[in-house]
Amino acid sequence: MPKVSIVIPVYNMEKLLDRCMESVLAQTLEDVEILLVDDGSTDTSPALCDDYAKKDGRVRVIHKENGGLTSAWKKGSEEAKGEYIGYVDSDDFIDADMYERMYERAAATDADIVCCGLIHWYESDPERNWSEQMEFPTDSLKKSELSEILYPSLINDGSFMGRHLQPNRVTKIVRSSLVKKNLNQCSDAVSIGEDYQFSLCMFLDAERVEIIRDYFPYYYYINTASMTGRHDKKYPDKIRIMRENLCRISDEKKVFDLKPQIWNDYMGLLVLHTKAAVYKQKNVPYSEIRKELKEVLSRPDVREALKMYHMPLLTWAEKLYLFFMKHHMYLAIYVAVRLYFRK
Repeated sequence: MPKVSIVIPVYNMEKLLDRCMESVLAQTLEDVEILLVDDGSTDTSPALCDDYAKKDGRVRVIHKENGGLTSAWKKGSEEAKGEYIGYVDSDDFIDADMYERMYERAAATDADIVCCGLIHWYESDPERNWSEQMEFPTDSLKKSELSEILYPSLINDGSFMGRHLQPNRVTKIVRSSLVKKNLNQCSDAVSIGEDYQFSLCMFLDAERVEIIRDYFPYYYYINTASMTGRHDKKYPDKIRIMRENLCRISDEKKVFDLKPQIWNDYMGLLVLHTKAAVYKQKNVPYSEIRKELKEVLSRPDVREALKMYHMPLLTWAEKLYLFFMKHHMYLAIYVAVRLYFRK
């Protein structure tokens, strides 16, 4: 049994896969297996994956039909043989000691989950780089402490987008048995918040969680050249699917009722969407934006969210904006967003 199985979903990554694999193969923890999951790539990625397997016995390749990111990491998790499972996305890269440090903490504490931080890495604009990590009062949480300290503010702490759970798969190693137990809880239909469903399951079932604070060995690649400001009109449906799945997980686990927090988080995402409808469509006439805002704010699930959210730590500006949304004050929303994003 390898100490850690590293699952790497691959889809059309011929230009970046080498950088990723060089960092993974250089790990100081040698007792690992590396699973490259080719998700029906149409470029040279399948051949690149096979070449790595020929060169290094720790590498295994799984070729599958295209099913999306979630289906790819789930397939790799099913095939994993390690004591723990970690994940690296094929356009990212990691420091050489990442899995050694995380496994050492897991082995020393018998933790189910060990977490580190990550760096949002802008290749062409490094001054924009910023780091992110779990922010909890303690770096070691047993089951009782999870219930008392973590769960009450896991997804929302009463502020706007007040998430305490860093959902990323890639900043964690998780006991293999825990991952495999929960694969059926992670829906392939979720296209936004894919990692949220994964991390929520793991944290609700974990007996012990360890956090390595101020350690950022993972580089989350952001390609500024491909970043667009395109507005996604399907976003409300995507976050609805995410919310429904998270609520289902909360209900089925019966560990802690997270549904109020999930609805708060959903409300926050809706706010971001209505703002994007304005500032990402600067050349679209107000009449069309008003029509879209009306469609969104008239949805039954949105009306329900506007009734039941409870975030006592909102600023006055956030409360005012939600008042505009609740009372369908489209012009007020439009003007407020245009003024805020006037640059």
